[in-house]
Amino acid sequence: MNYLFPFSFALVISMILAGFFRRIGYKYNIVSIPRERDIHKNPVPRIGGTAIFLSFLLVSLVYFIISPKGPSFGGGEWFLSLDKHLAAILLGGTTIAFSMLLDDIFGLKAWQKFFFQLVVTLVVIASGIGINTLPNPFGGTLNLNSVYVPILSMNGTIYHFSLWSDLLTLIWMVGMMNVINFIDGVDGLAGGVSGIAAFVIFLLSVSLAVNQPAVALISIILAGSCVGFLVWNFPPAKIFMGDSGSAFLGFMLGVLPLISGGKLATAFLVLGFPIVDGLLVFAGRIYRKENPFTTPDKTHLHHRFLKAKFSQRQAILSIYVISAAFGWVALRSTSRNKMIAAIILVLLLVMITRGLNYMAKRANKQI
Repeated sequence: MNYLFPFSFALVISMILAGFFRRIGYKYNIVSIPRERDIHKNPVPRIGGTAIFLSFLLVSLVYFIISPKGPSFGGGEWFLSLDKHLAAILLGGTTIAFSMLLDDIFGLKAWQKFFFQLVVTLVVIASGIGINTLPNPFGGTLNLNSVYVPILSMNGTIYHFSLWSDLLTLIWMVGMMNVINFIDGVDGLAGGVSGIAAFVIFLLSVSLAVNQPAVALISIILAGSCVGFLVWNFPPAKIFMGDSGSAFLGFMLGVLPLISGGKLATAFLVLGFPIVDGLLVFAGRIYRKENPFTTPDKTHLHHRFLKAKFSQRQAILSIYVISAAFGWVALRSTSRNKMIAAIILVLLLVMITRGLNYMAKRANKQI
């Protein structure tokens, strides 16, 4: 299958739509007003995530539904002969994108945003997508479907909640939607890192070991949507993705590794930078006795690059290199080596953080 066409198709549509929504943002004053902790100095439209989502949706519909020979996810039929895994992706992605668009326009409370994140995660779980096993460091795998809790009985069928599998899937999906939001603090970062992650998942999916053309196709479409948006979002950004974009990308990057068997070690490496960065910021806020979910600060890695006198472009390009490097490790490593590499990733980001703090202190002394 030629994957260049869907990538290019998504890229062009995303680029055109981002320009369109930029004009809409200015026309209806849907803009991000600079705050003390923000980097931008002038109001910038904040509904660019809709361009990423719509380009992804349109190209996906063409290749998976309109095309008679579209690849299958193997999830079984749902309704209208639609693969239930694909249905969960499209339904969940649409729900989270438009609910967070309401947040970008009108503002939602934290519990309302969590409600929508919970809903789309339950859609994913109901479709049969989840984390079923975890690698055992002592050999073999851990089965997470060992404990079932009955929920309801309908037409003679008993529906269950898989305690460990579904609970871990819930934590993973909600975490990913918030992690991408966490790193969306400097122009071009969330879109670029998400594009790199989607491309790595694409390469994994087309490899002989995995060979999942449906996951490969939807991943390359997502990568194209991210790259097209970056034309407008690379610093200095002319439009922001907003929560609609970051939540949608988090949803997609959370669900795609699960479709290919829930390989969390691989997913952790592919998405290692935003995950570890989010965990370090989360831990730092708890250490300072602050609310880890809502406290605004400038402790993310991209903020530390800027404090160390890196330019915005130098900062995001440095983080692109880190993300791509660990994506390459994910492609090349065995399961055991991936676990070792994940530990190295955590230690490396801690060391980079300390180094940037030192550089920032020296820069401030020289002023």
